[in-house]
Amino acid sequence: MTRRLFGRLLAAFCALSFAGCLATPKPIVISDTPGQIVEVRYDATAGKGHGHPRAFTVSQMTALLKGVQIHDRDLVGTAGLLMGSDAVPAFTDKEAAALAPHLVAGLAKASPVDLVSFYLAQRGGNRAPLITSGGVFVRNQHLYLILANARTSPSSIQYETTYETTSLGNPLLPIARFKFVAGFLPADWRVVTSDAKRLDDWDGYLDESKVVVVDLDRLKP
Repeated sequence: MTRRLFGRLLAAFCALSFAGCLATPKPIVISDTPGQIVEVRYDATAGKGHGHPRAFTVSQMTALLKGVQIHDRDLVGTAGLLMGSDAVPAFTDKEAAALAPHLVAGLAKASPVDLVSFYLAQRGGNRAPLITSGGVFVRNQHLYLILANARTSPSSIQYETTYETTSLGNPLLPIARFKFVAGFLPADWRVVTSDAKRLDDWDGYLDESKVVVVDLDRLKP
């Protein structure tokens, strides 16, 4: 996908999101504390419906969050198409422990047309904000986690334009396209996204390198 095409898709995504805000219910706030917001929000891509409400234990959700990895892309000369470094956890142990109970509460409250969004803000080494955001939902026996941003600076360069955004209004909106890809450990828990989409009749996300699908049958009770 070229940057120009992706830019058009992103613009359409933003326009649809804005239009949807005029007609859809306001998000249900699960948690709103400094540096962390978790909400149940309407998902226009739910199609025939997600598998909500759904019960998880905090330990199960914590294990899922700790398994999510980010792998930086090599941006030099490859347009971000090649991986450039070893994978690292997307969430610290502290972040996973703080976020897990609220995601559990959100999925227990969500309807089939909702997902649970999360937004985390932390300070980097130079005290500038770094954003981690996305959403989770369940279809059949698969948990989908969209990691739109992972310790991403609001001043990221995207489409050769520097701009400031926090992704606060829409946590599923990526600030930067080619910064990282999402992974999961252990690898045998993960389901190939294209296979999961077909099995679960899901239309997908605008950047599926940011989508992790986990087989819930692998989770311990």
